[in-house]
Amino acid sequence: MIIGHYAVGFGLKKVEPKLSLGTLVLGATLLDILFGIFVLTGVEHARIVPGASAAAPFEFYDYPISHSALGAAVWSFTGFLVYWLWPGKDRAQRKRPAAVLALAIFSHYVLDVISHTPDMPLLGSGSFKLGFSLWNSLPATIAVEVALFVVGIVLYLRARRELRPSAKYGLAALIIILTASFLGGSFGPPPPSMTVIGIMLTAGQAAYIAFAYWIDKDGRQRELL
Repeated sequence: MIIGHYAVGFGLKKVEPKLSLGTLVLGATLLDILFGIFVLTGVEHARIVPGASAAAPFEFYDYPISHSALGAAVWSFTGFLVYWLWPGKDRAQRKRPAAVLALAIFSHYVLDVISHTPDMPLLGSGSFKLGFSLWNSLPATIAVEVALFVVGIVLYLRARRELRPSAKYGLAALIIILTASFLGGSFGPPPPSMTVIGIMLTAGQAAYIAFAYWIDKDGRQRELL
């Protein structure tokens, strides 16, 4: 999924208001960020295959570190520990936010299992792979992702009823950018190379995450990261 992952970040703000939207989006997209890094460094591999599925022209054949069930569990636990043990805060108050962050990280694997063809490994690249193949139907993919995105945004707005005026415009801009990017990827030509994908998954995601931190910033209250 694409905007479906952002939907999780938005929606979990309602579950744990102490977490910044930026942190939640970082968690929900972390596995893709790691995959982008690993693609650029030659650690993990995929190829562009036009027509591989109706919604995504990719063949993911070697990405167990970022996208296996075991890898997702390890990254989730790592995220929990990093947040919980981060210096300078009361650790007793950080357990619940840390658990929600871990949930955001692992949700990525669950949503990808729903959308991908069977290429989501349980362990290594040669292990059993899961995938419910939502991507085989472009209309179904768009319907599910947009529905998740709308629900996530609604939950976020219920958690943050008093966004400052500039943040409201920023949120609208982020929603438009993400939606346009999703639809452009769905109907546009395949990307030119996996290097471009790696850059988009790293630098591009970093920009969105920074934007999410700015949107959720509120000087009237002190939030955890």
